[in-house]
Amino acid sequence: MTAAPGADERRIRNLLLRRGVGPDAPPPPPAPPVTEPTREPDWFDRLYADEQPATAEPDAGEQHRWYSVTKEDQPPDAPSWTALPGVHVTITPTPGAATSPRRARIRWWTLRRGTAATVGWWIGLGPATSSALTESGSGAIGLGVALYVVAWYGGTLLLRCIPAEAVDEVRTAADWAARLPSATVLLALALHTPGALS
Repeated sequence: MTAAPGADERRIRNLLLRRGVGPDAPPPPPAPPVTEPTREPDWFDRLYADEQPATAEPDAGEQHRWYSVTKEDQPPDAPSWTALPGVHVTITPTPGAATSPRRARIRWWTLRRGTAATVGWWIGLGPATSSALTESGSGAIGLGVALYVVAWYGGTLLLRCIPAEAVDEVRTAADWAARLPSATVLLALALHTPGALS
C-alpha cells in the first residue's frame, strides 16, 4: 500500500506541471508558423519586376506542336450552348525568342544614356567638352575621365535629393536628367579617341 503524497510532493508536482515538465505535463502547444515580414518593393524590385527568366528552348529534336486536335462527343442531355460534337482543332502560336535580362538591361541603359548624350550635345555640353579635350593635348584621356567622374558624382548627389515618395516616372526622369552631363562627357571622350571619326 502506497502512502498518500505529502504537501511537498504535491507542491513540487504542481510546480512542474505549471512549467510543463514531467510525465504528467500536457504536450507543448504547436509552434506558430514562421512568416516572412512583408515589405514594400523598393526601386530595385520595381526595376527588375518585369524581367522574367528566359524560358527553356525546346530541344532541336523536339518539334513544337502548333496545333492540338480533340474529339468531343456531345451527350444527348447537354445544353444547346455547349460545343458541338466533332473534331476541334486549336492553333497555338509559337513562342517568340525570349530576351535575356542582361541584354534587356544593356538595351535600356544604351537607350537612356544615348538620348541623354544626344540632348547634352545639342544644348552645347558636347562641343565645350570636345574643345576642352582637344586643348588638353596628351592629357585628354585623363581630363575626360576626371570630367566623367565629377559629372557622375554630381548626378548621384542630385538624385539623392529626390524624395522617397516620388513616383517611378519622376525618378526615371530625374535619373535621365542627372546623367545628362556624364553621358555627354562619355560621348565626347569616345569621339575624341584617335581614329574614332576616320
